[in-house]
Amino acid sequence: MDQQARRIKPKIFLLGVPHHNNLGDNAIAYAEEKFIKDNFRNLELIEFPQENLENIIDDLKNQITDKDIIFMHGGGNMGCEYKITEVQRRKVVLTFPNNKIIFFPQTIFFKDTPYEQNEFEESIRIYSTHKDLTIIGREEKSFEIMKNNFKKNRVILTPDIVTYLNESEPKCNRKGTLMIMRNDRERKIDDIQMNIIKNILIKYKYSITIDDSVRGDKIMIDSQREQRLNEIWDMYRKSEIVITDRLHGMIFAAITETPCIAMNNYNHKVSEFSKWFKNLNYIKFIDDINNFEKVLNQLRNEKVFDKYSNSFAIDCFKQILENT
Repeated sequence: MDQQARRIKPKIFLLGVPHHNNLGDNAIAYAEEKFIKDNFRNLELIEFPQENLENIIDDLKNQITDKDIIFMHGGGNMGCEYKITEVQRRKVVLTFPNNKIIFFPQTIFFKDTPYEQNEFEESIRIYSTHKDLTIIGREEKSFEIMKNNFKKNRVILTPDIVTYLNESEPKCNRKGTLMIMRNDRERKIDDIQMNIIKNILIKYKYSITIDDSVRGDKIMIDSQREQRLNEIWDMYRKSEIVITDRLHGMIFAAITETPCIAMNNYNHKVSEFSKWFKNLNYIKFIDDINNFEKVLNQLRNEKVFDKYSNSFAIDCFKQILENT
């Protein structure tokens, strides 16, 4: 009787939730959970972490019925840079051919090398076998790549799920500059360019705080995730300007209404995603460090900054709900 009742009322499984210390990824998980709870109020949500997901997928076959909906954690990991997550997605798709599966918004990036292009072909082959798979690009370039290659799947375009949030309150007194900069393999800004930026900020008498959204210990429970996110969002709300080369550095600035100058990392995700914020006068993207001072002065001279509204994102996310 219990099994029959469970099959009548589907559950939602969110797979690949992070427990590491990248607050961008954790903000995605936080927003994904909020989105699901807001829009599937009558369905139970069950989450499984990214760690060892590949090893427990076979065990999940005993928990997931064909009527359950599977969401895969989003982000910027479709490709070989973080191959373990690509392998996990492939195995989920192959293991659950009869379920509705949705990849939360992603950036896709396979390098133009024989090895990575072969891996791309493998992903295309596997995803194309599934009869009810929705793949979401979170910026136009990823969307075009997905649409042109995953032709047997449903492909849609939305912003990153973190734009579903609005963290502009409470208002705070703002002082100084917060630099949220990468220090990993995706970094493109070198030490010389960092010093150029710092010297310009010093010229205009800004205090400088250098930090990163990859910080602190691992996050193991939801309450820790929310606390740590509120801490960094509070840092944003107390800053006059944020300088960042992280995608979620820019997104955090948008949702906290913090003036921001964003720069590229090693791929297209920051530059492409900045197009979602083209109507926000406090978010600026530069692809040439020589334009930094000019854009800084544009922000300094702006009299009134726009208010953040997540309505544009909510409208886009309605596409996710159309066939669920």
